Amino acid sequence: MTTELSLAAITIYPDLQPRVGGLDPAHIRSLEETPDAWPPVVVVRHESGYLLIDGFHRLAAAQNLGRQSITAEVLDPPADGDLRGLAFRLNLHHGRPLSLADRRAYAAHILQTRPELSDRAIGEMAALSGNTVTAIRRALEAAAQIERPTERVGRGGYVYREPDHQPGELPDQGLGATLGDVAATLFSSAERVRQRRWTSYLQRLATALCDQYAVPGWTEATLGDIVRGCRLVLGDEKARTLAQQLGPSARNVVTIAELLGDEVSAEGDAEENTG
Repeated sequence: MTTELSLAAITIYPDLQPRVGGLDPAHIRSLEETPDAWPPVVVVRHESGYLLIDGFHRLAAAQNLGRQSITAEVLDPPADGDLRGLAFRLNLHHGRPLSLADRRAYAAHILQTRPELSDRAIGEMAALSGNTVTAIRRALEAAAQIERPTERVGRGGYVYREPDHQPGELPDQGLGATLGDVAATLFSSAERVRQRRWTSYLQRLATALCDQYAVPGWTEATLGDIVRGCRLVLGDEKARTLAQQLGPSARNVVTIAELLGDEVSAEGDAEENTG
């Protein structure tokens, strides 16, 4: 809804201004030259009237011109209550462009309020690359302004655990550290050791494979980008050797994963049918 509002009815919260440098006097003066060309400011309904979300420079220009009212688009508050996010999005797509510093400041705000979001998801919200968000996150963690989350939420709500080791390293979980001796009476001691070693290795391998989401730039790249990158770094011959090492090994792991999933699902269905 667009309407004419009294300037006195509009409340300003400085924290909703997405520009870290505040208002630009030169931009305000340029707006004063063309008051009839202004688009409406944007406000949301507030307990004391209306809260300004977009149009800080226009409102300042209106005050300087001695105007008593201004055209405004009135919105309902966002369902998630994130007024700062709404202000950022509105300012991002029109008017005076937001600077890199403005976008970095907004990314830092998201990290401080929702650190569990992935760097790529935050980058999309703040119009930054995932690598830039990673650097901001590390700086905030080093300054003890945020804690490192144990899980990350990516696009589409995908949740993955944050590794407690360097990407690419197999974490040392200890043989059989998470395993019970359910079948202890069915196998010899040597067989149980082998079984624990297989299982422990697969658990560590699964964790290491999840590290792909922690490698800078990985989630932003396509598979073609990664293939081309490997060929550029290694050369064709070494890249072919890497493919020969990865291919058969990966197929074995995928087959095991499929068989494990099928067998566990089948056993679960059987239990439900007999329950």
